Amino acid sequence: MNRMLYVKTLEDAYIELQKIGVSSQGIVVMAPKALQMVIKLTNVKVGAANILKQEMLSIGGDAAVARGVVEGSVPKSDVILLGNADKIKKLIKKLEHQTIFGLPDIKKDLENFLKQVSNKKPKTIRFGEKEFVLNSTKIMGILNVTPDSFSDGNLFFSPQKAVEHALRMIENGADIIDIGGESSRPGAKKISAEEELNRIIPVISRLREKSDIPISVDTYKAEVAKRAISAGASMINDISALRFDKQMVEVLQKNENIPVILMHMQGTPETMQQNPFYEDTVEEILEFFRERIDFCVEHGISKDRIIIDPGIGFGKRQSDNLIILKKISEFRCFGVPVLVGASRKSFIGKIYESSPESRLEGSLAVTAIAHENDVEMIRVHDVEEHKKFLKVLQTIRNAE
Repeated sequence: MNRMLYVKTLEDAYIELQKIGVSSQGIVVMAPKALQMVIKLTNVKVGAANILKQEMLSIGGDAAVARGVVEGSVPKSDVILLGNADKIKKLIKKLEHQTIFGLPDIKKDLENFLKQVSNKKPKTIRFGEKEFVLNSTKIMGILNVTPDSFSDGNLFFSPQKAVEHALRMIENGADIIDIGGESSRPGAKKISAEEELNRIIPVISRLREKSDIPISVDTYKAEVAKRAISAGASMINDISALRFDKQMVEVLQKNENIPVILMHMQGTPETMQQNPFYEDTVEEILEFFRERIDFCVEHGISKDRIIIDPGIGFGKRQSDNLIILKKISEFRCFGVPVLVGASRKSFIGKIYESSPESRLEGSLAVTAIAHENDVEMIRVHDVEEHKKFLKVLQTIRNAE
């Protein structure tokens, strides 16, 4: 039966070529030709844009540029490269001796993009001496030790109930437990570090006695992070991406085995939904992460410790949340793991009328998108349902 093949990964290309008996050498040569790559470069100098256009045409690809680039009537242009992995590899070679118009930096980015799509080895994250292999979408179970969280506030406020719930999530398949002592729902009021510590430290200590599962702590306060790590926490989940408390960097510098989740948010939980606005949602959030990742690296926090979260619902309009999820694979451009936290959130209730507790179907739809786009982590309330759902998706993906 004649048909079109849909090849998403280099592994897919290898499998299809092997099926028809292509030689091993032929597979190595031809597999990259099956893997399409569309790359957007922003604010490219007009000289570089013209060079990229001509070089792509010379190798059988193409490059889209703004009107006026060929005539030189505009100083800069975004550029969209159209080709496959093989052509991007050839373009990189052609740029080897280019030293003008910022082309060396463009070449470096292209090399990183090519490495990402060609690398079969999954990303890893290290919790102390343990290496966590992100070879499939992992589940972070939400444990809110708060009286006012939007979905499960006050349900697990006592340490005993919190630990019991955490153990149930572990039994149901959670890979990480994320403990939060301060609500970050829209309009939430701040609490003191002392109050936050009183809520979470007993839970961390008791849970650590019963399980060696990685424990993430959802906090932006340096003192809370420091005490939580001493009590047994394995990771810091900072909704401010290290912006609210300048001493958080020092805590991470002193604890080299602790990874950090950097989340994007406009404003603060108190103000974030007061008319948030973006001209280009994905572009602006990516620029934010570029700056934050560079900040971390400059302050001794290596990229292999960083996870990014685009912050669904945090200073976002409905259209922003939807476009982030539609374009979620673009957040993988930094080569660091991506986390999506959309479980039970209000944007689902704007798609179909529902309370937070009745948004499982919408939450699972987001998980399907995350899995399809190789997102490394999802942060969810309903662990058992997501675990079973992901198991089916992964089994289908592994079918040959």
